Amino acid sequence: LSVDIKVLQSALAAIRHARWFEENASQSTVKVLIRLLKDLRIRFPGFEPLTPWILDLLGHYAVMNNPTRQPLALNIAYRRCLQILAAGLFLPGSVGITDPCESGNFRVHTVMTLEQQDMVCYTAQTLVRILSHGGYRKILGQEGDASYLASEMSTWDGVIVTPSEKAYEKPPEKKEGEEEEENQEEPAAGEEEES
Repeated sequence: LSVDIKVLQSALAAIRHARWFEENASQSTVKVLIRLLKDLRIRFPGFEPLTPWILDLLGHYAVMNNPTRQPLALNIAYRRCLQILAAGLFLPGSVGITDPCESGNFRVHTVMTLEQQDMVCYTAQTLVRILSHGGYRKILGQEGDASYLASEMSTWDGVIVTPSEKAYEKPPEKKEGEEEEENQEEPAAGEEEES
């Protein structure tokens, strides 16, 4: 009986993740925050790229990674999660969160594409603005479907919140024939050909 190496590596990583979570994220605020983040991921399409492991690490980071090393209150940690995502924690070139279960400095957000990293950031930016103007009930799902909030303009206590726009656009893929055409373009206007 042989098992595919990728399946085996995935299973071993899952075991390492479970052990890490058991040892480090047993604090009740972390567990509740992770449940809220998983719910947020389901309700807002912009957060779909966040894997369960990324959410676990993000929840732990938001609650425990502060100057006092004491757990933050749930409401503060929830807002902090959105704020650090909105600030670009998972964008290219950022510090990100390193995977404590992998050797080296593997940043967990690198499993997402650049478009997905940008989408998570601009979705969080919009939700932070809504949260700042009293829209917490809508974000938490207490007032019906809120998935449109990240993509449509909304008004909160007289303040209009416009959704953030994507900053990254994937460059168009070049076909083999296009590269050759670019190399054989005419000389620039300042350059004259000698006859």
